Amino acid sequence: MVIQGPRFSTRAESAWFGRNGWDVVNMTQHPEAALAREAGLAYAGIALVTDHDAGVPGVEPVAQGEVFRVFEDNVARLRASLLTVVKSL
Repeated sequence: MVIQGPRFSTRAESAWFGRNGWDVVNMTQHPEAALAREAGLAYAGIALVTDHDAGVPGVEPVAQGEVFRVFEDNVARLRASLLTVVKSL
């Protein structure tokens, strides 16, 4: 599921996403992917899972600081992955 970010889902949105069977909410592919496609550009998205969605039962709502902390913890892995891909091109 892709939403236009940057924002967190409401509990109602999260419940609707779950009822539709969607497991991951992403806010980094819109509108970039659509615009790249319209321009005829090749586009590949990379996303890091940083938190549970607001509507997950039994999970406290996420705070922006926690999202940034988890993202920062994964930057080295992301950088290494990107370097591997770029070198293979």
